[in-house]
Amino acid sequence: MPGDTLRVSGQLLSTNHQDFYPYSRYIYLECIDQKDSLLLRQKVACDERGYFYTAVPTQFEWESNICYLRAYTRLMQNYSIESFAVAPFLLGAIHPKKKDITQDIHGVFYPEGGKLLNGFQQNVVFRLTDDDGFPISTADAFLLDEKNDTIRHHIIVSENGLGKMTFLPEASKQYRLLVEYNNRFFTFPLQTDSKGASLQAVINRERLSCRLLSNEEGKHYRLFLYHSHKGLQEIPFHTGQKVAAIELSNYPKGILVVFLMDKDLNLLSERLLWLEKPEVSQTTFNCSLSQRIVSPQSPLQFQLDSPHNSTVFIRIAQQDDLLATQAYSSFWLGGEILSPVRFPLINSQIQEEQETELNQWLYTARFILFSPETVLKEGINFPYPIEDGLFLKGTAWKRKDKPFGPGLIDAQNKKDLSFYTGEINQEGYFVLPVDNYPEGTGFLLISKNNKGKTVNSSFTLAEEIYPKIIIPNPLFTKTRLQTDIIVGDTIIRYSVDEDQQRIYHIDNITVQSRKSANIQEMSRTPNNFIGEETLKKWPGKSVRSLLNNFTAIKITKGGSGSGEGIIKRQNALARNQSRISNGEMRREEGETTITWKASGKYSFFNGDIAPLNVVINGEVIFSNIDHILEWAAGDIKSIELIRPTDTRCTIYGTPNGAIAIETLKEPRIYENDPLGEMVYPFGLTITDKQPAKHIKAPSQPGKYRLLIDVITDDKRIISFNKEFEVK
Repeated sequence: MPGDTLRVSGQLLSTNHQDFYPYSRYIYLECIDQKDSLLLRQKVACDERGYFYTAVPTQFEWESNICYLRAYTRLMQNYSIESFAVAPFLLGAIHPKKKDITQDIHGVFYPEGGKLLNGFQQNVVFRLTDDDGFPISTADAFLLDEKNDTIRHHIIVSENGLGKMTFLPEASKQYRLLVEYNNRFFTFPLQTDSKGASLQAVINRERLSCRLLSNEEGKHYRLFLYHSHKGLQEIPFHTGQKVAAIELSNYPKGILVVFLMDKDLNLLSERLLWLEKPEVSQTTFNCSLSQRIVSPQSPLQFQLDSPHNSTVFIRIAQQDDLLATQAYSSFWLGGEILSPVRFPLINSQIQEEQETELNQWLYTARFILFSPETVLKEGINFPYPIEDGLFLKGTAWKRKDKPFGPGLIDAQNKKDLSFYTGEINQEGYFVLPVDNYPEGTGFLLISKNNKGKTVNSSFTLAEEIYPKIIIPNPLFTKTRLQTDIIVGDTIIRYSVDEDQQRIYHIDNITVQSRKSANIQEMSRTPNNFIGEETLKKWPGKSVRSLLNNFTAIKITKGGSGSGEGIIKRQNALARNQSRISNGEMRREEGETTITWKASGKYSFFNGDIAPLNVVINGEVIFSNIDHILEWAAGDIKSIELIRPTDTRCTIYGTPNGAIAIETLKEPRIYENDPLGEMVYPFGLTITDKQPAKHIKAPSQPGKYRLLIDVITDDKRIISFNKEFEVK
């Protein structure tokens, strides 16, 4: 639910499957909504084995719907954005339960090589699903032509809704898949092509055989092969027969991708294959679940004989949860290929009967690590190096338009008082390696000339470059997300339509609700709220100028003596001491403050002139606010005047009101210091608490899966899938 905290754990492994240890030491973890908007970003450190654990707090104002966690490293930024690890989750909603009988089914075709050419015998995989994305496996499928003659009959459909057929399409004929389901018939037409080129490939006894399907001469084409250990290489083929053969005895287990390209290196077709290798004799271990029927919230009694120093990930998913995945597929297949179809769940290592399902699933996937056309034409560069340490990077300025340098820079971590020093070059640029520090840590920066004399300088930190936010395969685009409301003994379900309005389902009655009113939005006026649309019209205006629109407040500069300019903080400080210790709320006389006007309703607070605190993205700022008042409207999402009667004053600990500012990007809050300047770079999210070792059954009755992934010290990944029921 919005406001809950997600516990996220994972493991970063190197791209070389034989090498356990990761290259990068830091993970960027992002929370993204269904509109591809960034909700939260964290930077997390992993240990020497690549393991990391963090807490991701969600916010009450986040919209209930599908959200995604995306993880990547700086090294991964050199590759395609689609190759980043993405894990979906539902916030404040649940996916509809699988119906015993569905009203409609959908079919999608995946021809071998991506194109179904007339005149060549080819393989085609199809997938059958219901409206909510659940696979249809209880159907009987037939392939018919335009005369209703049966070309293929009783095609097997797996439990994942996948089926495969082989036939030779003719240019003069039209084809359709006929599916019989629950005594009803559904038809899906196949699209064939008379021109173009495609690929066929098969692996047999560690030998790859490829065939080009085209009516043109073979000299017009080139073949390339990709494997993570061998890279991208061109492979020769017989231009007359349009065939190629490659020996794979020295290729490790993993994905092979064959690319068919024209002479100008434009991609025409690709074929993905799985190269299996006999497992080296290793100690095996088992997982067993003692009870298949358990009581709600009772501890799950399972036995896992995992090797010493293994990393174990345990979670529970509903039996028909389409979001549930396992580490085995993520390790071997993730980052290189992508499919809109979930990888079939496996139990222990891939068994012989699962190879057919895997090979069919590969028809639905595509290669996404990089563009072979771009690499072959332009090569590949790596602008983002391996990030194995933290750095303070930026520019020192003597004046606003003139950098300071050459010289020296000193940096002090104000939390742990660690000290660092480095050089500033002639352009004012500096790079300073520092130890790991948590988010919110302030660094005091001081510049010196080459003789060691302190120089009055200002500093700007280098802007980090983050990848574009894209979710390659958004989930459940047509799905009716649902949630349950329990009122007494009655359970009310509601779904969310395309206008984000709730539709309630009570027994057999469906009620369309009106759009809920937001009390805060209704109370907003030009005198207490400035929104994003208005701010876009004045991108150059400062916050100080914008606050002049709020007629109930004024900005004052404190001084000595008596009068309105003096802000008496002692009483307010004493009342708020439970929240702020060590006098952090106290401001020095002479600082800029925001107060209610003397004639206003809230001008006095217990007899004192009442100052308003500034709240930036939910965090109360107790330092000097002069720099905040100079922020530009173009960087701000909204500014709101919060009155003492607003309940948010209790949350923020600002009983006399506040100025709440939401920014479009993370603000750099700094403080001036007599010896230098304080900066607050993007730090690490550090979580000391570790996941619980035990796991309990869900509280609601139903059928579930216990999913366990084990990453051993010798870099084997073994997954278990155990079904149980809560009664």
